[in-house]
Amino acid sequence: MDFKKTGIPQYSINDPFHKFQESLENVTTIGFGSIRGYLVLDGNNYLIGVDQNEITGEVECVEVASLFHGDTFEGIDLTNMSAESFAQELAKIGSTPIVEIDNVWWPKERMGFYVYENTPSTICWWGNTTDIEVQEILSQGQEDFLV
Repeated sequence: MDFKKTGIPQYSINDPFHKFQESLENVTTIGFGSIRGYLVLDGNNYLIGVDQNEITGEVECVEVASLFHGDTFEGIDLTNMSAESFAQELAKIGSTPIVEIDNVWWPKERMGFYVYENTPSTICWWGNTTDIEVQEILSQGQEDFLV
């Protein structure tokens, strides 16, 4: 599966929360406004997490929490790639990412990636979040919009 900046095929960070509740398979609720379920794409059963903004009710983040061998992001192979190497590849197709030990934040694109054992293993698209730490990270990529 080739994931894109725009989100998971058939879904957007701008979709209503209930769309995810109604269309994912085996949905479980994890606390207020947080669900996990499965979505079949290209024959693979992906674990999808969706969090709802507790204030606005909008989707706060959509996460693909399980990736499969052969998956790509915007054509970038996701196997055997350190956080630093992955960030270098992302910089070629967008803004400069922020690299942490096991995370790559892509603030201008409002995305984050978890890297486990030199393999990007989670992709997250961020919407309007109430998480202060995430807001601070994402704001680092928004300075171009402050005029």
